[in-house]
Amino acid sequence: MIRLFAFLSLGTVIIALMISGCNKPDQKSSTVPPKGTASNPPATKPSEPQPSGPKPKADALPTLAEISKLEEDSDTAAKLVGNAPLDFGWAMFLYTNWPAKPGERGVPDPGKKPGDAGPVVWETWKNVAEVFLDKGAEPPEWSVPPVVPPEVASTTPPASDSGPMWQRMTESIQVDGFPTKDDSGQTIIYNVFQNKSVFDYIRTNGLYSVQGQIAVAAGSGPIPKIDFPWTAMEVKASWRWLDPEKDQAKIARYFTAPAYWAELDDDGNFVKWQTGLMGLTGLHIISKDLPTWVWITFEQVDNGTWTKAKRLHPIPPEVQAVNSKMQKLLAATKFANYELVGVQTSFMSNPGSPVDGTSINTVDPGQGGSLLANTQIESAFQSRSSCITCHSIASVAKQLPQQPADLLRKSFVEVGVTPPYYVGNGPDLAPFVSMDFVWSLRRARSTE
Repeated sequence: MIRLFAFLSLGTVIIALMISGCNKPDQKSSTVPPKGTASNPPATKPSEPQPSGPKPKADALPTLAEISKLEEDSDTAAKLVGNAPLDFGWAMFLYTNWPAKPGERGVPDPGKKPGDAGPVVWETWKNVAEVFLDKGAEPPEWSVPPVVPPEVASTTPPASDSGPMWQRMTESIQVDGFPTKDDSGQTIIYNVFQNKSVFDYIRTNGLYSVQGQIAVAAGSGPIPKIDFPWTAMEVKASWRWLDPEKDQAKIARYFTAPAYWAELDDDGNFVKWQTGLMGLTGLHIISKDLPTWVWITFEQVDNGTWTKAKRLHPIPPEVQAVNSKMQKLLAATKFANYELVGVQTSFMSNPGSPVDGTSINTVDPGQGGSLLANTQIESAFQSRSSCITCHSIASVAKQLPQQPADLLRKSFVEVGVTPPYYVGNGPDLAPFVSMDFVWSLRRARSTE
């Protein structure tokens, strides 16, 4: 199926899956049950009603109306993941990077096309800095815009693809505790965004505080367990600083945005806000179109030259073939300078499956576990980087730590292997309780 679909337009594939399905798209619903529940029909992701676009043509980018079908009907999305995961990966890249509708968070603008100026959809989602507040306070509702520090807001933002909207950067190290550098020696930095489904689920169920998460784990919360709706999506972006004067050649090849970052001293105390222009070097996209989520990662094509991180596993030929096709269709935009690294849908690799074959995921020869790594986000442990396995360990204890040795969450470090990370089927979480693959919940703070 992958080989067949690679020669069709992505829009044609989506329409074909719609026609072949027995179920018609369901009406939109604000209450989304877990996908696959027999007693509850699939729900829909919040989106603008889309006009019925032109019939898909071969070798053409899918229309917003076509892509939106994946956000409106769980069956269509699951079929595309199962039959053509690479096409699904690119569809999610186009959807999340579609220009956003002014004044409406997370809504794509049907009057624009990929590459048009202005913030893209995921940039208007909730930054985790807006969700997990001091002392576990409840975050403002979805429509409330982010608060930009006065000293940043009073600064003229540099010209960028995103326009004048400032983006907050939230971390400068990877999960292994080490930074990655660009070719000028500056540190790659990151931010994480949640779509409305994730944010509303967290806010409604009190998961924005440590105590709220523990209450659910202990069985005393408003829900029996943490189980995000099928419409849930998150992105993690990696960025590098760019000099508007000296880096013109690089600026021409990066998607750019104005950004601010909290500079700290050696003791962790705030010093000042650093502001400037940043270029997007990598993008993780996760979507709960499968119960164990779908794991997609993209990189800027010049990372091997313009950053210190080097790829250890080459992008498989079938992935490169789909990339080449999509990059040609995006030739008039900066997104032609980005490439899909892979799509991960399974803990273990199954070469006979169109989803989990070696053409999609790199195989760990020691265990048969599937691997997926972004050089900008998992630079030093690409040989044991499994997004699905690591996130399956996202968990929380049933009570606050009572002793210094007690842990609030199960560690994703596997002792005795190098690099020390789990691959393949994840470990037993007991006595901790699953947080449904969403590690961003670990950013929650205590109310005490």
